[in-house]
Amino acid sequence: MTVCVLLTSSAFAQVKDWAQFNRYAEANKNVKVPAKVVFMGNSITDGWWPADSAFFISNGYVDRGIGGQTTSEMLVRFRTDVINLKPKVVVIMAGTNDIAQNNGYISLENAFGNIVSMVELARFNKITPILCSVMPAYEFGWRKGMEP
Repeated sequence: MTVCVLLTSSAFAQVKDWAQFNRYAEANKNVKVPAKVVFMGNSITDGWWPADSAFFISNGYVDRGIGGQTTSEMLVRFRTDVINLKPKVVVIMAGTNDIAQNNGYISLENAFGNIVSMVELARFNKITPILCSVMPAYEFGWRKGMEP
């Protein structure tokens, strides 16, 4: 019985890709390493590729934005989607979805700590980090009633 529960739990864990590691797994295999710049972020960053993919391709830039992601999710995939691509620069746009509580409540201090950890990882790996401001919001369309 225990073995069956463990196997079922393990299979469910493999299907549920919380941080969406699989989103860019195949694309990462095709990146010419070292990449020049990796853009790590949320839906705003995610939307840049379809808006002008030629810009990214012609400049050797890599877009690793995922809509709805929080700093916690970005931090755990930072190695696979940034460090392993060995870019000279990483542009980080993060925090809006933490404020919107997409994965439940997280204090601003902890969200900030996740961003600091990404910066520290980047610097340790000789990657220059560039931080973008959290976009101001009066409300979140997907999280009505909040007062961000």
